Amino acid sequence: MWIWLGVILILLFLIIAVVGILLSPIKFHLVARKKNRNEYVQLKVVMLFGIIRLRYEIPDIIFKNIKEGFFLKQNRTDNLRQDHAASDEQEIDKDKVRLWADEFYRLLRATKGLKKWMNSTLKHITFNKLDWSTNVALTDAAHTATLTGALWGVKATLVGWLSYHICLKHSPRLFVVPVFGQPPLFATEFECQGKIRCSYALYAAFVLIVRVLKVKGGVKKWLDIVAKGRKEGSSRS
Repeated sequence: MWIWLGVILILLFLIIAVVGILLSPIKFHLVARKKNRNEYVQLKVVMLFGIIRLRYEIPDIIFKNIKEGFFLKQNRTDNLRQDHAASDEQEIDKDKVRLWADEFYRLLRATKGLKKWMNSTLKHITFNKLDWSTNVALTDAAHTATLTGALWGVKATLVGWLSYHICLKHSPRLFVVPVFGQPPLFATEFECQGKIRCSYALYAAFVLIVRVLKVKGGVKKWLDIVAKGRKEGSSRS
């Protein structure tokens, strides 16, 4: 009798644990700042009620020139292996961007309905917070006012597209502040907090695998792209 009672309690505990995991949210917090030549980007991801924590940080973004592109310094930390940390550096030029675009089109061809899957997944992401403020100044006051209006238009367009694809629980807070009588300045800060249910994230991953399997050679193309990305990451570290 006691053995059966123990088995029942273990099964009950496992069921509660599985249900808890499926109902738990995957939360993320993104902060991006730029002031003239100084940039900073940080992404935090929390899963399983805080048991798993990931942080991705870009403390330096240096623009060299049109030909050489950008230089990035990246830091990654997690609590999976006693606060494991890693850092690397990478250059992003027009050839790298063209390569990423080619790989994305390869993924499109290797997955049945990838765009449809992406749109469906985005609709299950909820933003609890979306703030975007910008201060701008030019030497001429009229140019500053014109740029301010243009920035309002860009922000409204981007946030409108985002609100069409993602659920916004609160109205986004957008600011564009013209600064007159000051040296040229461009400072902006973007911050958002969001979440997606772990159950739907697992479901979306399953659907993606099924869509890849429906395309002949799709799995091989995905594995080739992933292996190539890992090879590039290991060569930089």
